[in-house]
Amino acid sequence: MRVSGKRAGQQGFALIIALWVGVLLSVIAAHFVLSVKTESRLAGNLVDSARAVALADAGIHRGILALLADGDDGRWIADGRAYDLPLGDGSVRIRLRSESARVDLNAAPEALIHGVLDSLARHGVLESRAEAASIADAILDWRDTDSQPRPGGAEDRDYEAGGYAHGARDGEFLSVAELEQVLGVTPQIRARLTPWFTVYSRSPLVEPNLAPRELLLGIPGLDSAAVDRYLEARDALHAARADAPSRLPTELLSGGAGYLSQTQSRVFTVEAEGVLFGGAHALRRAVIELTGREDRPYAVIAWFDATTIPEWLEAQPEQG
Repeated sequence: MRVSGKRAGQQGFALIIALWVGVLLSVIAAHFVLSVKTESRLAGNLVDSARAVALADAGIHRGILALLADGDDGRWIADGRAYDLPLGDGSVRIRLRSESARVDLNAAPEALIHGVLDSLARHGVLESRAEAASIADAILDWRDTDSQPRPGGAEDRDYEAGGYAHGARDGEFLSVAELEQVLGVTPQIRARLTPWFTVYSRSPLVEPNLAPRELLLGIPGLDSAAVDRYLEARDALHAARADAPSRLPTELLSGGAGYLSQTQSRVFTVEAEGVLFGGAHALRRAVIELTGREDRPYAVIAWFDATTIPEWLEAQPEQG
């Protein structure tokens, strides 16, 4: 039996449609499989992210526990050194930093502001000592209540001339990040400066037991030889070496005694980075004040997570 041409054409057309339907179904199926894999991957990433956050949060609380520990055996050294702990299916890196080992922007005397900035310039943090002197004056003009600029500083009319929409605050810094609003402080300079400063210690003095070398060299009245001898003894004590002295030789720093604290800090920054073995990580940072109260031994002054931590907080003086 012969198939008519019209019927053969219809069969061919139906075959083409069937082939296209098959291709379309294959594309839909492939897209569905891809979507399922993508959604599964995203869900897995969210779970891993949440687990990393939990590690970081646990690290904050472990750091606080170390601050509250009685005796030297349980207390960690709050100079920024890293403490790495395995935890669950990951690990957490914890750092403690004494806020009294920084310079308080609001409480520090003028000579200390100038001295530390000059030291940072001598150690390459700033471009020049002239730039350091100008920034120091601008910082002091920002926080004082008068309208008379210092030689290298800036008051309202200088900000207006520089195209700023604001003048000098004429009051306390609300945060270290506010340095960027000071005339002459670019975002790059702010990022280099702020690890050395604080608004949390509320003290005009610096704690030498935990302060970095560059900061101690900015203390008026101290020389590098005395500072280096002090730091050698401090490092030996912190490392509990056999040759460690029985106490810190604070007499070596007597030339700058008027700028140095003899009491231990009560305000600390606790940093914790949780990392899963698969690579997910999360960062937390909290500013903690030890209250000395049994019913409430500490208070959280500030809290930062990975989305709110300013970039300058990532570059901190390393010790240990």
